[in-house]
Amino acid sequence: MDIREYLKNNRLITDGAMGTYFDSLKNKEIMAEEANVSDPEVIRNIHVEYIRAGARLLRTNTFAVTQGILGNNEEAERNIHAACVIAQDAVEECKRKGILKPSEEVYIGADFGPLLSDGEKTWEETMDEYRFLCDCFLKEKIDAFVFETQAEIDFVEEITKYIKEQKDIFILVQFSFDKTGYTKSGLSMKSMIKRMESMETTDAYGFNCGMSSSHLYQMLKDVRFGGNKIISALPNASYTKVIRGKTFYSNNIPYYTDMMEKLDKLGIRILGGCCGTTPEYVEALSARLYGSALSNLLITDNLKDGYEISQEKNLLKEKLDKGEKIIMVELDPPFDDCVDKVLEGASYLAGKGTDIITLSDSPLGRARMESALLAVKIHEKTGMPVMPHLSCRDRNTIAIRGMLLGLNMYGIRNLLVVTGDPVQKGDPTRQVFEHNSIRLMNYIKTMNEEVFPGHGFLYGGALNYAGVNKEAIAKRMKDKMAAGAACFLTQPVYSDADMERIAYLKKETGAKIIVGIMPLVSHKNAVFIHNEMPGITVPEEIMERYAENLTREEYERIAVEVSVDIIKKMGDYVDGYYFMTPFNRYRLIQEIIDKI
Repeated sequence: MDIREYLKNNRLITDGAMGTYFDSLKNKEIMAEEANVSDPEVIRNIHVEYIRAGARLLRTNTFAVTQGILGNNEEAERNIHAACVIAQDAVEECKRKGILKPSEEVYIGADFGPLLSDGEKTWEETMDEYRFLCDCFLKEKIDAFVFETQAEIDFVEEITKYIKEQKDIFILVQFSFDKTGYTKSGLSMKSMIKRMESMETTDAYGFNCGMSSSHLYQMLKDVRFGGNKIISALPNASYTKVIRGKTFYSNNIPYYTDMMEKLDKLGIRILGGCCGTTPEYVEALSARLYGSALSNLLITDNLKDGYEISQEKNLLKEKLDKGEKIIMVELDPPFDDCVDKVLEGASYLAGKGTDIITLSDSPLGRARMESALLAVKIHEKTGMPVMPHLSCRDRNTIAIRGMLLGLNMYGIRNLLVVTGDPVQKGDPTRQVFEHNSIRLMNYIKTMNEEVFPGHGFLYGGALNYAGVNKEAIAKRMKDKMAAGAACFLTQPVYSDADMERIAYLKKETGAKIIVGIMPLVSHKNAVFIHNEMPGITVPEEIMERYAENLTREEYERIAVEVSVDIIKKMGDYVDGYYFMTPFNRYRLIQEIIDKI
């Protein structure tokens, strides 16, 4: 019987965790997936234990094959074949030994974990890798595809469409949410449900890992689904405890079973376990649920967003919408606790043509005062709109979410979202990079919709215009715009060639571009920027103007003239100017603003 036909009148209980159960048996000598080739008997025995316990959906031991642990495609294909054969052998063994009745079905699901990306691969390269792995599974005797512990949804539609074009096979996609109802990439439960209900290339979707059974029940008990898909729930046995480097889960089978019964009564049709669940968990779950009446999902006829974003007045948004030029001035957070100069500069610029103060977030990976907290201080002191830069380098998702909640509470509504400069080689500091700028933008976009309706963030992105492939730069800009970026702030511009590049990117994308203007204030400063700042070119004719041994006043006069000239050249096709203040010389910036 096809798995879809089976699910019309039956619940489907899956196996439990392969990885954590294998680790408890083998003491983490090797990864579970490696044992498909090196120790197939132990994997087959685990499958048999789960079938004996009542599992009728058996996932192949391939969760981490998608994460590049096997080195190359040939080894991955070999491992996938071995995993599928082991699962089939386990089913046949159970039939021979009478563990399964002749009429009983056990379905084999090709198990996919999230695809590990090192950040170097393009979208198409990543999808090619996924397609290859899917092709490997499609050669085998399987009944379903099971995508697990997913954090992002964009790839799902493309890869499931690819699978369906090859074969009409059952596809289940499961996401991992934390206790706040968000995935690691910022996908909300509401957004996931809305998109999955409308996705024609999947048969079922649901939840695995991330949460315990009790928290998953609390999250789902009032949810209304669309009613078009089968729903799954495979929570962890419990939350983890780490003692002397070893991970432990609570032995809470009765409690877990009680919670799973509650999930079953919500109409969830595919149930089982993730990390920490063993054959004993599956046996208790099977004993409790098999033979009991099926429940129906709580459904709604209409899954609407129900949100309006950015109703609150925002000066930056208003000027961008009207096509008026934006004047931004960047001030540098200090390396110590003295903020007098920064506050003095912000107060001096207020009301004199500057629209917004922006604050960098530890450029070059050197620790400065927290830009977001300094932004709050400046906003309270001067009333000026502020735009702190928010880097992905130093914060995990928990810290980022907390920062966004706090900033919004203080009325900070503008952000520049950047991936962040890496920590310099030789520095023992650990960097985080759970997100890149696009993923963080999508995270903020979701929070705007669901946490800050009517008072969300307006955010921009950085534009590093000086790359070899200008088409690739334009594509990344479009990706950021799709993620909600309202504008782009560029690196400093000096040369005609760089101005032409920005004009091309503006025409190609239609983006709002705020061009970087950084006055050079000495011969030494000009030489440094030209030679040590990657991607920034100071043309020879400008370098010649910065002769050695001029006075400060002479250098500043040249800085004003050069900056005004650049602004005039670019005025027809940029949307504003982003002034980077050299050495806190905010009066110099004001002089340039006055002249334009």
